[in-house]
Amino acid sequence: MQRRAALRALAGLALPSSIVSSSCRREREDERRGSGKVSLVLKYQPLGESDAFHRLLRAFEADHPGVSVTAEALPTSSDVAHQFFLTALEGEARDFDVFVVDVVWAPEFARAGFLLDLSAYVAPASVRRDFLTGPADAVIFEGKTFAIPWYVDAGVLYYRTDLIHRAPRTYDELIQSAQAARRDRRELAGFVWQGRQYEGLVCNVYEAIWGHGGDTMRDGRLLLQTEAARAALDYLQSLLRTGVSPPRVASATEEETRRVFQAGRAVFMRNWPYAFAESEREGSAVRGKVGLASLPSSSGDPGPSVLGGYQLAINARVDPSRRDLAMALVSHLTSSEATVQLAIAYGRSPARRGAYDDPRLASDAPLVASLRPTFERAKPRPITPYYMMLSDVLQGEFSAAITGVRKPAEALARAQSLVDRLTGTK
Repeated sequence: MQRRAALRALAGLALPSSIVSSSCRREREDERRGSGKVSLVLKYQPLGESDAFHRLLRAFEADHPGVSVTAEALPTSSDVAHQFFLTALEGEARDFDVFVVDVVWAPEFARAGFLLDLSAYVAPASVRRDFLTGPADAVIFEGKTFAIPWYVDAGVLYYRTDLIHRAPRTYDELIQSAQAARRDRRELAGFVWQGRQYEGLVCNVYEAIWGHGGDTMRDGRLLLQTEAARAALDYLQSLLRTGVSPPRVASATEEETRRVFQAGRAVFMRNWPYAFAESEREGSAVRGKVGLASLPSSSGDPGPSVLGGYQLAINARVDPSRRDLAMALVSHLTSSEATVQLAIAYGRSPARRGAYDDPRLASDAPLVASLRPTFERAKPRPITPYYMMLSDVLQGEFSAAITGVRKPAEALARAQSLVDRLTGTK
């Protein structure tokens, strides 16, 4: 219980009362009204404007007479969703059966006893066979399956094809290309990325660490005081110091950077694949002028991206009589057919390997199909039940380093000391 209390404190729980109380009061409508149907409740984060997701739910109901599925949308913020689930699940909430799990939550929630062990339904070996490596690693904890990968995400480099002839492969090439493009157009930002003190900054820093040849963990210990980590923070700090990245990057999230790039005010952008569809919308200043590429690295090899995405899990408190149906819903939504439909409708990239062999993906969602190598190279952030606690520390120290409040070596030393204390390693 002390560990759970620490998790709540470090997550900064401050949920709107309406979110918490509505969850606590909510009853299963079909059952309450005496319809005789079993009502499954799915907590999810909005996917987009298409009704493809709800069509998948109706298809499940058609295949399971006597079952109704209620889909309840969460706020789009991953941090807010995490806070909601910590509050609800520690309170032993039973009013939802299936729910989304961010790629970094599964070990934390599994250790806390929030997730149903799904190994009897899908063995870890099957998960590793059927799904991309990163998403599979994210749902297996202590040799057991605690969620099923749903869709995957990874950081990519956006560039202006009207200003840059080819994507840079190294950090030096990116800087030189940005400076060259800005010579006659000083109003342009060279490179925009996510530098605010939040989870997005951790993603950007880890991509830079890996791009400098660094590792994440060794023998269960988070590695921070390394030459690669110092080089990564030096590089990101230099982007701000030299003006390649504008000062506003230090307070930017994904949407701030997307809006700047989409308005035609930047040469390069690091973001997730979702921003491509936005950049191609009618009225976009960069429509038809955007290229996507792997992130650069110090060596010129394709830089690994941070693994993102969501999994589907089952509430450990779900009544045993409902577990098979809850698992059937998870299996339905994570099937190749469902994930291909979601890719076409929303640009959500399948975590299931077989979906990439479907010809509809190449014809109707070519961007998603083309990113498979990027997803296969994507690396997870530290896989640990204490990740959210560690991230809180990393966000503060990484922010201090890139803004020049502390030297990179000092920030990394402070972070290493704190995370070692939190995890009991050294």
